[in-house]
Amino acid sequence: MLVTTLFFVSLRSMEILTTIIESYGIAAVVLMLLILLLFIVQIVQQCRYFIVSRFKLAARPRIREEQTAVSVVVPLFGEDEEYLKGDFRILLGQSCANYEVVAVYVGKEDAFYATLRHMRKFYPHLKTTQIDYSPQYPVTMKMALNIGIKSATHECVVLTTPETRPTTLEWVDFIARGFMFGDIVLGYCNWEQKRGLKNLFYRKYRFSEGRTALTEAICGRQYDAFRNCVGFTKQLYFSVRGFDHLDLTAGEDDLFVQRIATKNNVSVMLTPPAHCSEREPDSVHNWLTEIYRRGQTRRFYTRRARNAEACEQICRVAFFVAAIGGLVALPLELKAAIAFFILTRYIIVGLVNYKTAKRVGESKIAAWGPLFDLLEPWVRLFIRTTQPQRIYKWR
Repeated sequence: MLVTTLFFVSLRSMEILTTIIESYGIAAVVLMLLILLLFIVQIVQQCRYFIVSRFKLAARPRIREEQTAVSVVVPLFGEDEEYLKGDFRILLGQSCANYEVVAVYVGKEDAFYATLRHMRKFYPHLKTTQIDYSPQYPVTMKMALNIGIKSATHECVVLTTPETRPTTLEWVDFIARGFMFGDIVLGYCNWEQKRGLKNLFYRKYRFSEGRTALTEAICGRQYDAFRNCVGFTKQLYFSVRGFDHLDLTAGEDDLFVQRIATKNNVSVMLTPPAHCSEREPDSVHNWLTEIYRRGQTRRFYTRRARNAEACEQICRVAFFVAAIGGLVALPLELKAAIAFFILTRYIIVGLVNYKTAKRVGESKIAAWGPLFDLLEPWVRLFIRTTQPQRIYKWR
């Protein structure tokens, strides 16, 4: 009975397909099938991100029953007096009961280092160390972090940067709680909120990259982290002999994390108090330089990590190109079907954007999702085609 039913259904389907081909032509049918396939792929890709809005770290088993003490390592390249007077004091004034801050100063200015050491009178949990800087023997970020990690008193280490500001006085406390669920802790870092379209674009670009990285981390396929807000145990660090790819000025927050991350040892902190904010670049050139610096490591990623982003961008462009072609060339009733696909896609994209952006405290940029959805593939194409072979930037 079942075989007979399937036979008649298949026969009827072939008759319908033959009628459609006779009515619209084989080219129109192929184009509509392509649009439908790309539409389905896009929806599946977008729905993956819902895992960010639904994620609950407390549902995972604990590996530590009590909150552990942490050491926050921050490298200081140059004499940033503004940081010492502002964001550094926020870091030192955290409400966490048991933590230390390890400041690694790279420079030769004795007065600046004396000011840094003087702060220890008011903040006993501050530990300082100095590395003399010489143009002949430049100190990289990895070298500075290595010194700071070795100097750290506690087993659990958190990395941050002078460009980063904790959004609350509970930032260290919440990051420290993450070590109860994993040996690697990943937080979210956005760009500081300012007025203007440039700031909106920076934040939206960071959100797009961060959302993908968080989704992969939650699924147990960690490949990237925010260098402003990532922690790990010293045991993990020394088990792989520290950072690798020492010839690159990047990799401490992605290539290194890929070496030590497993499916079950990454703790993703999505609670708003665990977020931090990074200082906006002074210019588009500096923003691109940072993007290029991080892009040096892409060729060392796994094939899955490299292809995931490219596949999504290519499918998005192909969908819109095919849809525009269909709206121009196909009959009215098929144009209506294509318009329905586009509208449905944008409704889903908007919903996913809002849900995930709200979870990481960026709900104000969700409304710009449709516009960025159109611009993002071309921006990423520009960055890929203009990527220099090497970026000499130590910060």
